[in-house]
Amino acid sequence: MPLIDVRGLRYRYAGAAADALCDVDLAVGEGEFVAVVGANGSGKSTLARLLGGLSRPAGAALAEVCGHDLRSDDGHFAVRRDVGVLFQNPDNQIVGSTVEEDLAFGLENLALPSPEIARRVDETLTRFGLDGLRTREPHLLSGGQRQRTALAGVLAIPRRVLVLDEPTAMLDPAGRDEVLAAVRREADAGMTVVLVTQEMDEVLLADRVVALAAGRTVFDARPAALFADTALLGELSLGLPPAAEVGLGLMARGALTELPLTLDDLVAALVSTP
Repeated sequence: MPLIDVRGLRYRYAGAAADALCDVDLAVGEGEFVAVVGANGSGKSTLARLLGGLSRPAGAALAEVCGHDLRSDDGHFAVRRDVGVLFQNPDNQIVGSTVEEDLAFGLENLALPSPEIARRVDETLTRFGLDGLRTREPHLLSGGQRQRTALAGVLAIPRRVLVLDEPTAMLDPAGRDEVLAAVRREADAGMTVVLVTQEMDEVLLADRVVALAAGRTVFDARPAALFADTALLGELSLGLPPAAEVGLGLMARGALTELPLTLDDLVAALVSTP
């Protein structure tokens, strides 16, 4: 059974003339990594909020996440325990005066015993490479360190699904690499991940990519299939990963015959070209 299974999902903001999401279908299996893309206003962030129980659907034929029905009062609130959500700005999610206090915050709200809280905080600090920063004040951290702290705070509580809404949008390249590496490790360890992004190279981390347009699902397949459909990319106002952009130019000049998607693919193609 899918861990996320929504069909005909709809949502409309108060006062809006049209639905932000309209008849969206999405099924995500346990341990699957799915990227969600689309132009601004396509409904990506709205979908993230609904999956995390932060907003409630206006309607759906089916809306189950981790066995919770998002349409019911109980399910709407219960899903927040199983789904962790990380947004763009870590400053909006970090509440502790130090890194370790922030990681303890959610566990304390669950009223766990103090020894259990201490154990989970220590484990999570190690898991995210934050041991040396445990007593550091969040405002003294780099952007990447702050976002990793926010991510660690989300996952200090055991979760079944991690939803990320453009988590690298405010980071420099080094910070972006830190956060993506942490997310990749969580996915490799079996976490179910839904990554909302506008960075096309981040899509390559995923098993599948779902594209939204005007609140509807218009594509659901492997990343390579999306990037092979240049007409659809144009319709959705999406680009190619940087390596593919270079490769496309080389293909136009006859220097390559196949489109590389990653830097490694590009280098390998250039090395093998006579």
